[in-house]
Amino acid sequence: MGVRRYLIQFWLPVGLLCSCDEQGSTPPAAALPPEVLQSEHWNVQAVPISARCGACHIKEFQQWAGSDHAWALRELNPALDTEPFHRQRLKAHGSELTFSANRKGELLLADTQTQREFKAEWVLGRRPLVQYLVKADDGGWHTPSAAWDVVKHEWFDMFEADARLSAEGLAARQVGDWGHWLGRGMNWNSQCAWCHTSHFRKNYHPQTDTFASTWKEPGVSCIQCHRLADKPAADGCMVAPQQRSLSAKQMHDNCATCHARREELDDLFVVGEAFDDHFRLELPTIQGIFYPNGMQQDEDYCETGLRLSRMGAAGVMCLDCHDPHTATLKLPQEDNSLCMRCHATGTPVNGTPTPVIDMATHTPCPQDSKGARCVECHMPESNYMARDPRRDHSFNSPDPQLTAELGMPNACTMCHAGMSAERAAAVVQQTYPQQKQAAVRPRTRAVHAAMAGHGEAAALLQVLEQETVPGWQATLLELLAQQPPTAEVMQAAHKAAQSPVPMVRAAAARVLGEQALPLVNDPVKLVRRAAAWPLIDRLVHMPQYAAAVREQEQIALCRAEQPNGAMQLAVLALARGNRTEAEQQYRRAIKLDPAGPVAYVDFAVFLAQESRLSEALDCMLKAAAAAPQDADVQYRLGLLLAEMGQYEFAYTAFERAVRLNPQHAPAQRNFETLKQYLKK
Repeated sequence: MGVRRYLIQFWLPVGLLCSCDEQGSTPPAAALPPEVLQSEHWNVQAVPISARCGACHIKEFQQWAGSDHAWALRELNPALDTEPFHRQRLKAHGSELTFSANRKGELLLADTQTQREFKAEWVLGRRPLVQYLVKADDGGWHTPSAAWDVVKHEWFDMFEADARLSAEGLAARQVGDWGHWLGRGMNWNSQCAWCHTSHFRKNYHPQTDTFASTWKEPGVSCIQCHRLADKPAADGCMVAPQQRSLSAKQMHDNCATCHARREELDDLFVVGEAFDDHFRLELPTIQGIFYPNGMQQDEDYCETGLRLSRMGAAGVMCLDCHDPHTATLKLPQEDNSLCMRCHATGTPVNGTPTPVIDMATHTPCPQDSKGARCVECHMPESNYMARDPRRDHSFNSPDPQLTAELGMPNACTMCHAGMSAERAAAVVQQTYPQQKQAAVRPRTRAVHAAMAGHGEAAALLQVLEQETVPGWQATLLELLAQQPPTAEVMQAAHKAAQSPVPMVRAAAARVLGEQALPLVNDPVKLVRRAAAWPLIDRLVHMPQYAAAVREQEQIALCRAEQPNGAMQLAVLALARGNRTEAEQQYRRAIKLDPAGPVAYVDFAVFLAQESRLSEALDCMLKAAAAAPQDADVQYRLGLLLAEMGQYEFAYTAFERAVRLNPQHAPAQRNFETLKQYLKK
């Protein structure tokens, strides 16, 4: 399906495409300057609005046209896409994918697991890999787990790590799973499209479980970063005069909508608005996503790391280092000129002095080596999507001592693979006798313990009292929300609720619980969400909070196509007393993620409350089968079995929970109680 077929369905009315000609009609492409028409990958008709920008801003348009942003989504190009579909094959997850072209020139993907054939219609990305989109039965788009390596000219499995798990006997991404390439977890409309198109709207319809998504232009084009006016200005520009000068914070927030691991609160963001009014940023509060010092672990992008860094706290933003049109670095990183622009001179950032670095004495690595580059130590690279290297943006200083203690990585041994953490720690100690790393070790240790489920409020409070970076203040408060609400914890949360930083107030609201009611009327949606959602059972019965309840429902509907959205709608239905609707939503959540434990657990709790204990037990057993290594699932299974009077089976479940996680205090208490009971 070519782009021209989408012009009518997806893009702006003709009146909004016009800007620079006096008659108010869009000039034909041939009337535009030849420089604007030049492109390696798309016809200018694919981006009619941005092309009008390029008529005046030729240099910027050309820079953008060669950027990864412009290549984020494109139509098929025979010159680029024939080779991947020339009788190629790939085995992955127990299936064989075949890539070919038919006589009509259509590019086809056949999957032996599903016995289906799909037509590739759009292309994502540019380098080091590309992915292809196919249409699914629900009207949404999906990309297979296979991606094309443009350097090695081969297909590969993006989830090779999952494949290794399968080889060890753990099933991964099978047909019907949430994470299978045709499952909802790999639905492009829900998971990817916002960052690959301009002015995307998901348009999911829960009643029919279908998508009717729209976008105005493919790729991240001019209109995603420059806010369109309702009508052209007097000078013909599509951007109104009052919208042409965005603050650095507004521009950064626009970047963050894509370059962040975040939860959508809605899909209504437009440039100029605040990130925290539309998204909840993921913080290092649970295992497996970030390391406890804030370094990237899973596919985390940049924004969280930057907010956790001292540089981010001082006001360093995306466009301080990256050119907005080429999306490349403003200065080279290979010779440290980008970093030394500030660190050689001590140039203050928003009044915060920049530490002056003398590279001749700063690193133990040879001056002409790769290890003498700032980014190798402070922004180490990790591969995501199996072959896509990305740099960490938390700007940590490498601390091999914590690697030895906690098992987390550090840049030294990431580079010197044969060196032990202990040896690396000795080198660091010798090179930097007064290590600044030592100052943040108590925080990292406290976060590590809390992530593992055996954190102590006292340790978290101690580091919170000394913490000056808002991102870490919010993280520590989120972890304190999992601790008993002692007087000291509540006092710290009340103080944080006065913070000027929304993410800190939101985290404080989660600690405060019922005492967070005043924050339901906070000016920022992130904070309102954090305050209102835990109180939804009360708010639905308080007419003065009707608007807050409607907002919570809209947030849930924004993710209604995902299991967590369905479960949120179930909670809302329960709060309103509609148990039939709640059951339907729980069942829908399970249908969307039949191999995951969470929906089964929540539905089991609901069924137990309905006194449908045998059905609840069936759900809990399915949850345990889906997550055999999850201690909390075993703990909840034990609680249900105990409620049913099956104490010996409950004892076995508690015993398994304790064995899986010896720090699971509730499971330990119940295990000991049942042990004593069964001895009698």
